[in-house]
Amino acid sequence: MHVSASSNSRLTPTRETATPPRKPLILVVEDHDSARTALTKLLSSTGYDVAEAPNGSDALAQLAKGPRPDLIVLDLMMPVMDGWEFMKHQRRDWHLCTIPTIVVSGVPSHDPRCLEMPVVRLLSKPYTSDQLMAAIDAEISTRQAPDPPITLRATPRPAPVPLRRIRI
Repeated sequence: MHVSASSNSRLTPTRETATPPRKPLILVVEDHDSARTALTKLLSSTGYDVAEAPNGSDALAQLAKGPRPDLIVLDLMMPVMDGWEFMKHQRRDWHLCTIPTIVVSGVPSHDPRCLEMPVVRLLSKPYTSDQLMAAIDAEISTRQAPDPPITLRATPRPAPVPLRRIRI
């Protein structure tokens, strides 16, 4: 793209907002089918895109090949690969370690392993949908969307203001 500017104009950056913002993507990692389905329905009905995984191993496989989620909702006690092991892998991978994680589990928060977790929040089971949504909304709202691209456009230069000498 070539922008020509005459001597009476200057380039001014403007922001274009042509594409609507995408819906945040949340990865739900939960081994109980009924709980995972309920979480997916709740999140979908409130305007989020949702990906699902029944265990940590499947979640890592999805993260390796699929789109990067804005948030992970993670259960700790699961077969195949539990939430503790998933978070060890998450911490080691620089692509994954910056994804905020909300842990939903029956594990007490004073468990020593909880002190080592790279989580944003820990919700103890049972939790209410209002508690979960408040935690998710708080995390999603703190993540800033990327700025739209800047386009340079020629705009007229204001006329010069004549300077006058003032005698004192």
